[in-house]
Amino acid sequence: MRNQKFCFRHFTRKGYGIFASLGKEIKIGVLAATCSLVVMVPQKGFANTPSDTTQAMKLDEVEVVAERPELFADLLRATTVLNREEIEAAPVQNLQDLLEFTGAVDIRQRGVNGAQADISLRGSSADQVLVLLNGINITDVQTGHYNLNIPVDLSAVERIEILQGSGSRMLGTAAFGGAINIVTGTEKRSGVNLGVATGEYGYSYQNANASYWHTNATHSVSTTSLSLSRQRSSGYIENTDFDAANIYLQHSYDSKKMGKLQLQLGMQDKGVGANNFYYPVGFGASEYEWGRTFLATLSWRKAFSDKIGIAAQAYWRELNNRYEAYRDFINAPVSYTEHNYHRTDLTGGQLKLERRSAHDKTTVGVDIRNEHILSTKLGDPLASSRPVLFAPDSICFAFGKNRLQTTVFTDEVLYLGKLTFAAGIALNYSGDYGTNFSGGIDVDYRFSNALSLFCNANRAFRFPTFTDLYYSTDESHTADPNLKPEHATTLEAGAKYNKGGFRLKTDVYYRIGTDIIDWMRPFASAENPSPKWQGAQGDINTLGADVALRYDFRKSFLKNAGFSYSFITQDKDQIAGYDSRYAMDYLRHKIVFELQHWLYKNLSLHWNVLWQDRNGDYTLNEQRKEYKPFFLFDARLAWDSERVNVFADFNNIFDKEYADFGGIIQCGRSIRTGIRVKL
Repeated sequence: MRNQKFCFRHFTRKGYGIFASLGKEIKIGVLAATCSLVVMVPQKGFANTPSDTTQAMKLDEVEVVAERPELFADLLRATTVLNREEIEAAPVQNLQDLLEFTGAVDIRQRGVNGAQADISLRGSSADQVLVLLNGINITDVQTGHYNLNIPVDLSAVERIEILQGSGSRMLGTAAFGGAINIVTGTEKRSGVNLGVATGEYGYSYQNANASYWHTNATHSVSTTSLSLSRQRSSGYIENTDFDAANIYLQHSYDSKKMGKLQLQLGMQDKGVGANNFYYPVGFGASEYEWGRTFLATLSWRKAFSDKIGIAAQAYWRELNNRYEAYRDFINAPVSYTEHNYHRTDLTGGQLKLERRSAHDKTTVGVDIRNEHILSTKLGDPLASSRPVLFAPDSICFAFGKNRLQTTVFTDEVLYLGKLTFAAGIALNYSGDYGTNFSGGIDVDYRFSNALSLFCNANRAFRFPTFTDLYYSTDESHTADPNLKPEHATTLEAGAKYNKGGFRLKTDVYYRIGTDIIDWMRPFASAENPSPKWQGAQGDINTLGADVALRYDFRKSFLKNAGFSYSFITQDKDQIAGYDSRYAMDYLRHKIVFELQHWLYKNLSLHWNVLWQDRNGDYTLNEQRKEYKPFFLFDARLAWDSERVNVFADFNNIFDKEYADFGGIIQCGRSIRTGIRVKL
C-alpha cells in the first residue's frame, strides 16, 4: 500500500516544527528561492525562523519525513540512540546481548541469550535504572533483576534510547543512574515478517511480526502490529535451560482532529534454570525462576496548535513470579518446604501540558503511580491470606505492601540563539517517605551546526524496592525495613560533534551519592565461613568519563566503524572488613569496537569486540576471587536482499571463560544461524 503524504504547494518559510507533531510524511512542493536545501537545522523542538522573503519560485517537490521525536531530546544530556539498522546488523537475538556491546552500559548476565540480566548505567545498581516502553514507565518495583522482563521481541524494536545520568526530574524516581527507552516499530506498510534461528545447546528461535497500515480521505492513519516470538535452549551447562515466549500488540490511531492514540498489550511467559543466580556457587542449590508478565498501556498526544500540546498516559503491569531455591525440591533440606511466590502490580497515569514558542518551551505535569505486592515472603503481614494465581491451591499470599506516590513537575527550556538553557524541578509525595524532590539545570552551547558543548547539574532520589526492604532468609539475607530513600547530585560536562558520517560524543561526570542502598556482609572467615548479607546504606562518590565515536562510510566496502570507552572509579564510605554485593562491582573500564564491511555484493560481515575490567570480587567455594578482565569477539555473517536476510552469528569466537556476576561462568563459543523474510 502506498504511504500517505501531505503535499504543501506554498511554503512561506514559517517555522516547520509543526510537521514533527503530525507524525506523517510531508511533501513540500514550493520552497522560497533563498531557503537553503543543504542545511536546515532546527533548534531544540522548533525550526529556525528566518525573516519572510516574498519572492518564491517553483522547485521540484521535496519530501520531509517526520519521525517520532526522541524522548530525551530536550534534556541536553549525554545520550545514545541505537536505530533499526544497527539493531538488525548486530550479532544478537535479544535486547540484553545488544546492550552488552553498547558503550557506557553495563549488562551483568546470569545466563545466556537474555535469560536473566541486570542493567547498570554509570556504576549504578540494577534498581537505579528506569526502563520505559514507548515512553511509559514499566520499571519493576520488586527488584531491578526483573526490569528487562519485557514482552517485546527485539525484531519489533525500532530504536533504543539511552540516557546516561539522572533523569528523575522529568522521568521519575527510578531514573537515578539513567534511563532506557525501548521504542517499537510502526511500519508504514501492511505485511508480515517471519524469522527463525537455531544453534548449539538446543537453541531455537521463532518470531512473526504482522502489521496493517491504513489511511483514509480525512488523512487519519491507523496502524496495527502484532509480534509473536519464542526462544528456548537446553542450556550450556546443567540447569541453564530456558523457555521464553512473548506476545505484543500495538495499535495507533492518528488524526488531526483527535490527535494520536496508542494502545499496547503484551504478555511474557519465561522459565529459567537459574544456576547460582542468587545463591553463591558451591552452595548446593539448583535454582529455578518462572515469571508471567502482563502489560496494558494507553497514551494520547494532541497538538492544538504549533504552540500548545497535551499528552496523557495510563498503564498497568503485572508480574507473577515463582522462585525455587531448590528446583523441584531436589536436594532441598528438610526446612525448605515451599517456593517463593510474588505478584506485583504497577498502575499509574500521567498528564502533561506543553507550551512552545520560537524562544522557549514550558512543560508542566502530574504523575500518579501505585506500587503493590502480594508475596509469600515480602511485605507486611496481611489481615487475611490471599490465593496465589498459577500455583497449587494450598499456596497463599501471607504478606503484602501498597505504596502510592504522586509527583508534580515542571521544566522550562529557553532558546537563546546558540545557547539553550533548561531547568526543572519535581516534587514527590509518598505516604511512606514524605516529600522528596529532584531537579536540575542543563546548558548547551552550539558553536556550529556540527559542534556543541553541554554541562548540567542534577539531583535524583530513589525509593527502596520491596526486596531491599523485606527479603530475609535463615541462610543468607537479612533485610532492613527502615531503609531511607537514596539521593545523589551529579555534575557533568561534555561535547558532541556530528558532521557528515562522523559522530563524536564525550563527557565527564561526578556523582555524589548519599544513603545509597546496598547489601553488605563481613568477609568470610574460619569462624564464620558463610556470613549473611545485610541491607545497609552508605555514601558513594562516582567519577567517570565516556567517549564514543562512529563513522558511516560512503561508497566504500566499509559500511561503518565505531569505538567507545568508559571509565569509572568509586569510593564508598563503608565499614572496614565488609564486602559489597552490588555497589562496588562496577565496570572500571569498558572498550567496545565494531566494524561492518562488505565481502561480496550483498554479503557483509559485522564484528563486535568487547574488553572489560570489573572492580570487586566474589566468593567461590568459600574463597574470595577478583573479577578478571576479558575480551569477547562476536561476528555476524549476513546476506541481504530486499525481502530476505540470511545470517550466521559466531559468539565468543575465542571461547573465553568469563563471569559477569559472581562465579557464574558464561557460555563459551557458540554458533547460531537464521533467516528473516519480509512478505
